[in-house]
Amino acid sequence: MTTVLYTGGTGRMGQVIREGLAGRYDRVVLFARRAPEGELFPGEELVLGDLAELDRLTEAAAGVDVIVHLGGVADEAPYEAIRTANIDGTYHVYEAARRAGVRRVVYASSNHIVGFHPSSELLDESAALRPDSYYGVSKAFGEALASLYHDKWGVESVLLRIGTFRPAPEDTRQLALWLSWPDGVELVRCAIEGGPVGCQVVYGTSANSERWWNADAGWNAIGYRPKDDAADHADAVDRSKTVPAFHGGAFTAADYEGGIW
Repeated sequence: MTTVLYTGGTGRMGQVIREGLAGRYDRVVLFARRAPEGELFPGEELVLGDLAELDRLTEAAAGVDVIVHLGGVADEAPYEAIRTANIDGTYHVYEAARRAGVRRVVYASSNHIVGFHPSSELLDESAALRPDSYYGVSKAFGEALASLYHDKWGVESVLLRIGTFRPAPEDTRQLALWLSWPDGVELVRCAIEGGPVGCQVVYGTSANSERWWNADAGWNAIGYRPKDDAADHADAVDRSKTVPAFHGGAFTAADYEGGIW
């Protein structure tokens, strides 16, 4: 029996993941600031609350096995907004997990945690952190927090460094970092259901031929086997635009303030 709590479950990625895994778990808690536009999926219960509310989040996590933490700001933004949602909010998720006895957190980290590595570099899980934005810095904080909560209090984490989660790749960068919707659902399923992992980084991408990541160690740790390849959609991508110099693409520009999503 598995009980799952989602933060950010009504967002762009969260909605796809919840629908893909609907009916799979015995109990699903949707922790959200507002009710979703459509009906809840089978087995779901809604708890209204904000990531700023530690006590409310702790109450919602009672009896939960795995928290899937997708909530927060998903693009670059002013530091104050990033701090409130992604830094303080992630601390509240981990502290609620500790207080409620949650076994594992599946944390939506990001490719932007290593965004300033040149795109010519093939990265693995040991790559030095080179965030490309305040957003990337917030994800680095989350991964460091996950390490602390595992080493000190035994809370497991699967740290998903998500690439670009789209129905199809849209540019040359996404040919390397694309995560299809079906593979994204499978990635989260494996992160929830995999055996003991400790604190494990996993690159969240499909089986792309032009990949920038050597993701085998993380994939093997949770049993993830992606099926889709961005190369199958390459004819629809404008190849006249050059590959960006860095993994983070537009996020690395000095004047980037968010908004490409």
